[in-house]
Amino acid sequence: MFYFFFEYIYVAKQQKHQIAELIGGIRMNRSDVILELQLVPELVKQAEVIFVDAVSELAWAKHRLLSKECEVISEGLVTGKNDLHRQAEMWPYTRELQQQVLLMEDAVEHAKVEFHFYKRKLENLQTIAKLMTIL
Repeated sequence: MFYFFFEYIYVAKQQKHQIAELIGGIRMNRSDVILELQLVPELVKQAEVIFVDAVSELAWAKHRLLSKECEVISEGLVTGKNDLHRQAEMWPYTRELQQQVLLMEDAVEHAKVEFHFYKRKLENLQTIAKLMTIL
């Protein structure tokens, strides 16, 4: 029984070591940290530009949708007495624009995830560099 337990721990440690090697971030020497610290800020910048562009595109998509809704209402194509009825009447005219807004919202969320990933990576690298100077 104990032999099986120790064998299990040994295999688990080997798998953990293999995963760490695949990730590549566990065993970093000073030159790796310095190289990463030189590269990651540019990745943060690129991710931030993509995120800002996605937010801007989302704002323009929402503007186009609102403009179309105003156009449809001013032409008298929507006569519903309650909000749900008005939305149903407006749907054929704004469906594509609403889909674009949804796609842009999705793009913003993906860009935000990417930006925050690289931002955290940079913060982690800075912490690692500080710890390396202490050791």
